[in-house]
Amino acid sequence: MSNFETTIQTYLENRAKTDSLFAETYKKANKSIKECCKYIYSRARKLAAGGNAVGIDDATVYGWAVHYYDEDNIKVDKVQERVEVVSSVPKPTKVEQPKPLAKPQQKRKRGEDNSLQLSLFGEI
Repeated sequence: MSNFETTIQTYLENRAKTDSLFAETYKKANKSIKECCKYIYSRARKLAAGGNAVGIDDATVYGWAVHYYDEDNIKVDKVQERVEVVSSVPKPTKVEQPKPLAKPQQKRKRGEDNSLQLSLFGEI
């Protein structure tokens, strides 16, 4: 069994545990994970519209898997089976620390020469 088939099977088994209606549908004798995956491949091929590649989100793929089990009259087209999984989580990139701006001015202490500072009260 391929990684793709295992992933689809795991999803469907977990869904069957939480959804009693789907659990009954998932038990159909005329359905199989291999045929389910072929159905998913054929749907993806149709989306590619003659192209060689198509990107499909997880929710759509899992939706097709559930649909395959829900419907009894699904015909699976023969297609070349090739799946590449791309993580939806971006790899972290190195972020440069911002360079500090000018050094903060030091506070003047009492009694220092403040000749450049104007006084509102006049000379003391």
